[in-house]
Amino acid sequence: MKSTEKWGAFVLSAAVLLSAPGYAHAAGIVADGTLPQPSWTSASVYDTSSASAHDVRFVKSRGLVYTHTVQNVKKSSSKTSYDWYLETVTAFDASTGAQKWSRTFHDKAGPYTIASSLLYAGDGTLYFTGTFSDKTQTLYALKPDGRQLWSRPLPFGSDVYLLGDESLLIASQLGTDSRGTAKTAVVRCGSDGRTLASKTLTGRVLTAEGGRIVVDASRLVKSGGVWDRSPSPSVEVYMPDLKRVYAYKFPPSINLLGDGGGPPILVQADGTVIFRGSIAGTVNKLIALSPQGKVLWGRTIPADSVIASTGSGYVTYSNRTLTAFTLGGKLAERKLDDQPGQIVVLEQSDDGGLQIDMADTLYVLDPDKLEIVQAVSNRPLRSDYAFAYAGGTLYAAENGSLVKYVLEKSKS
Repeated sequence: MKSTEKWGAFVLSAAVLLSAPGYAHAAGIVADGTLPQPSWTSASVYDTSSASAHDVRFVKSRGLVYTHTVQNVKKSSSKTSYDWYLETVTAFDASTGAQKWSRTFHDKAGPYTIASSLLYAGDGTLYFTGTFSDKTQTLYALKPDGRQLWSRPLPFGSDVYLLGDESLLIASQLGTDSRGTAKTAVVRCGSDGRTLASKTLTGRVLTAEGGRIVVDASRLVKSGGVWDRSPSPSVEVYMPDLKRVYAYKFPPSINLLGDGGGPPILVQADGTVIFRGSIAGTVNKLIALSPQGKVLWGRTIPADSVIASTGSGYVTYSNRTLTAFTLGGKLAERKLDDQPGQIVVLEQSDDGGLQIDMADTLYVLDPDKLEIVQAVSNRPLRSDYAFAYAGGTLYAAENGSLVKYVLEKSKS
């Protein structure tokens, strides 16, 4: 899993969502479409006139809820064209809403962030990568009690990924030569910050999650003076120890730059990797490579499909229809009555369920059977559109505070 990049790709612009009838019969929604009364509302943690929440995450193992807030800062220097931000992570007790700690990633008189990314380990460790206005980048590791475990300066422009064993992969591009050959320095480090392995790879890291690191090893193609990826690349797949498992060259008819929504590469728990490509701009094709690199199958999906991994398979959404698959074949299908918004977000909830946002309704479903676990109005969430669902509970940023809703179980 790559750390969540700022910000437009992560936060729905809820103001432009299309209106449509909600799932009016689902339990947890009262007649006027509002959520149930909050179980608690935290003290105010950000000023809505200058800041907003961009991420909420529930950590069951620690009984904590993390909220990432971002405040706009007026620039005092014209040396950078980027906007400046002041970023804070606040931890709350999930049972009571009491604030446990807060950390702002800014040193007095130091540079402000221009971008950031966050990763959350299962034990509550938080990894914050800050990209700063002085063209520096730093990775911070915080314990669940808010104390800093360690920090590490990174080459400017690095990407950080969380692997399945909860070690970290740092990928830093080293540049591209005149023939379009790119080089990337990769470092794997443990949760203690210690370097476990390092290597210089030919190509660029496309994704790293679970037990696989996927690299585009093709030469880049120059377009308008800028180096772009090849649409039909050769990929190399590595283990977390940075040993290469296999290489695979995609046929020219498959364009991996893709259509639709969701991640273009799905890494499965067993090491199978599913790639999404388009065929002549008509349909899309999912291609599964076994843990050893053998082509298992190719399956066509509509070009507008949104896809998401379930770890042991995947789910697609198109034309208001959800379909669940294992690697072996189709599991279940469900039609949703709701009109989709301009952006459909299909992802895992914080408890491993399947979460999909429609125009007026947030659904949580069983990822295999596609039975509806929750169906609640998302209209009250739209001011920040930062929330986390887990185990019948919704934690949402609203009007400068964090709010907890305990939902009734919906009838599928």
